Amino acid sequence: MVGAAMTAAYFKTIMREIWSSKARFASILLIIFLGVAFYTGIRATGPDMSQAANDYYAKQKLATNSVQSTMGLTKADTRVLNQHRSQLTYQATHYADVNQLNNSQVVRVMVLPTTQRLNRLRIVKGRLSRHANEIVLDAQAQRLQPKLKVGSTYRISSTAKRNAQFTRRTFKVVGFVNSPTYVENTNRGVTNVGKGTLDYLVYVRPQVIKSSVITRIDVQFKNLRGVTPYTAKYRRLNRENTAQLKRWLKPQARKRQQALQAQAQAKLKPLQQATQQLASQVPAGTAQLVKLQSQLKRAQAQVAAITMPTYLYTDRTDNPGYTEYHENTQRVVALSTVFPLFFIAIAALICLTTMTRMVEELRLQMGTLKALGYTNTAVGSEFMIYGGLAALIGTALGVLFGVNFFPRFIAQAYGSMYNLPAINVQYIWMDIGIALAIALLCTLGTALVVLRVDLNSLPAQLLQPRSPKAGKTLLLERWQWLWHRLSFNHKITLRNLFRYKQRLLMTVLGIAGCTAMMITGFGLKDSIGDISVKQFNELWHYDAVVTRSGNETDQQRQALSRGQLYQASLKLQAKQVTVKQSGVAEQTATLGIPAPHQSLSKFVVLRHRQSHQAIHIGDRGAVIDEKLAKLYGVQAGDDLTIKLAGQTTRRIHISAVAENYVNHFIYMSPTYYRRVFKQAPVYNTNYVRFKQATKKQENAYAGRLLKQAGVQNVTLMSTEKATNFKMLDSMNLVVLIFVISAGALALVVLYNLTNINVSERIRELSTIKVLGFYDGEVTMYIFRENLILTVLGIIAGCFLGNWLHAYILQTAETNALMFSPTIHPLSYVYAALLTLAFSLLVMGMMHRKLKRVNMLDALKSVD
Repeated sequence: MVGAAMTAAYFKTIMREIWSSKARFASILLIIFLGVAFYTGIRATGPDMSQAANDYYAKQKLATNSVQSTMGLTKADTRVLNQHRSQLTYQATHYADVNQLNNSQVVRVMVLPTTQRLNRLRIVKGRLSRHANEIVLDAQAQRLQPKLKVGSTYRISSTAKRNAQFTRRTFKVVGFVNSPTYVENTNRGVTNVGKGTLDYLVYVRPQVIKSSVITRIDVQFKNLRGVTPYTAKYRRLNRENTAQLKRWLKPQARKRQQALQAQAQAKLKPLQQATQQLASQVPAGTAQLVKLQSQLKRAQAQVAAITMPTYLYTDRTDNPGYTEYHENTQRVVALSTVFPLFFIAIAALICLTTMTRMVEELRLQMGTLKALGYTNTAVGSEFMIYGGLAALIGTALGVLFGVNFFPRFIAQAYGSMYNLPAINVQYIWMDIGIALAIALLCTLGTALVVLRVDLNSLPAQLLQPRSPKAGKTLLLERWQWLWHRLSFNHKITLRNLFRYKQRLLMTVLGIAGCTAMMITGFGLKDSIGDISVKQFNELWHYDAVVTRSGNETDQQRQALSRGQLYQASLKLQAKQVTVKQSGVAEQTATLGIPAPHQSLSKFVVLRHRQSHQAIHIGDRGAVIDEKLAKLYGVQAGDDLTIKLAGQTTRRIHISAVAENYVNHFIYMSPTYYRRVFKQAPVYNTNYVRFKQATKKQENAYAGRLLKQAGVQNVTLMSTEKATNFKMLDSMNLVVLIFVISAGALALVVLYNLTNINVSERIRELSTIKVLGFYDGEVTMYIFRENLILTVLGIIAGCFLGNWLHAYILQTAETNALMFSPTIHPLSYVYAALLTLAFSLLVMGMMHRKLKRVNMLDALKSVD
């Protein structure tokens, strides 16, 4: 009856307790808030980024496949696809690549279809063109040429041969657009014009380009609509669709050859008629007749030499931006599997300490309530309501902040790399439910664990103060020489530290966890930043890669070494091979065979990562990169199965494993290559080193080489390096979030633990103040203990952070990328200094609190 009659009054008591211990309630709420915000926000980031891309691809109708041909495509090819309109949508595309002579930029001039069925452009500024004298530019064009604006004049200015492809070359700019085909801001693909890479695209009306031959056909299969990209189902259906597309168009190669031969044969009719007519008029062997017959014979040989065109099939995965964006989202997902859980585990640990202290403080009140007849449920409800409110409010605020802040901030960090629209945040209810369950477990669960003994105790036991912990002789006291030389304050500090072992353990673990997360954050920055520095500055010492169709000719050699820019070159065979092994995803690696008597070490450094000991290519095995060795679980002395295109699989012996961070490579000597593949290598590539050069000089060098017959591509490493660094800069912003979040948690943890320490020992502190200790001395009484615990936590955090960093690197790496596993010494220093700074800040706050302590009230209280 008593309990029933006083329910309202008891509830008021609970609310009064919350109000009277605002700092403790706020600290629990803040810890829950940080843990939940970090967990739900980071967990939602990967899916939000993926969803933004998926929605964009669906809205802009990004093609799933594309078809090209070495001799162009015709309406006969589109008629074949038209027969399968129930299964697909297609769009024929015309384009021409030109090298702008006024600025050495390579531009792809594309026809803007009257109806955009696929790869719909997204307008950034202005509008789409309506007339032949209007042009729409890729948004990348304005980044490269800031003077270009809506309303300005644009002119195509290339060689006479390329200028002849267009009916007009001067246009009015009416808009800037982004294409879903190119989601990266910088990469627009490769070409055989100019320097070998495209800078941007422009879109003109159909009548501007003269050619009637279709350059590319984009295809979207209807069975992939609504299927989430990048999933196993999408990949399976895409493989089936690509195989189907190849079957449909396979007969077209022969028909295209026959059509080209027929066209060429038709052009020979006048020559044949002239030869026949002359043969009937003059004797055989006449010089004029012999000349005509010779011309006819050569022309007929050229007709017969027309080969079948090769049809080239690509899909979305061949688009670097499409694949790279997914890899970046997967890195965020990998980080979200470990980091937030570690974060929330520390929050749970601190909640346990806080709720334990609360139960201790209200022990007398619990005894009184039990003596008045309240049930265990009623007595325990105060702690349930107290912890439950903190958990619910903290979770609600954490979800609102985390889900709306972290995904947007991280996606914005990647915004400099991609031209995707802004993300739409989504609430992942499973993660929110897990976060709420963990929050309630942190508060209600810990309260129940602590209460189980007190609720089963008799009221008389609860009304009596708990016996203080007995002091024990320290092992250090037996070291008389040192103990007698310690001051009184230092002896008291050491006794208090080992007297409250639970507080010592909780504080050290809490600080160690926060320090470990900061070290991991700084360590990730080191590991990511080292990729480009080590790969491009320490391991690769060449500035361009020149790819040819075959062995080097004299003309190509002369063109390569001509000019003041050239310093040295290395001739080698470079071909793509696939590495296969059951249970491991198939990988693509570059097989490099340097020409005999040429020094690879001047262009590519092969070394062991830890010892930096040089590795030399021998005639008894191959050198592979470290990441490839990790993926397939092999090491020096083992064998590996590889496959060169058009050949059967071969087993190679691994002689050494070399340091490498980007992509995969396999290096062999020419002798070992002949032994494995039973053929001589074709040296189709050159690594070229430049002297000091500007970007303009490099582009001019690449453009000159591409004019040589047989030169297929020139890749400038400065472009690759800039793209790589830009990606890593974006990752640095993501890492910054982890460091700031870990720092915020460290601040809350230190404040909470210090506040508990002060509350537990308020009578002790009041006593020494009464005895004449100054305010600064009282603060130092606590600070010395906190400083020792902080230092111990930092030391433990260094080991824990090293392990956490290694674990996250293992989960966040992609198959073609290896992070540097080394944490710089400065990162440990930064994490330690930040933790110490937070400790000093907390002690400054505690100093103000201790100065305001009412000594008499504290001494009159009963523990």
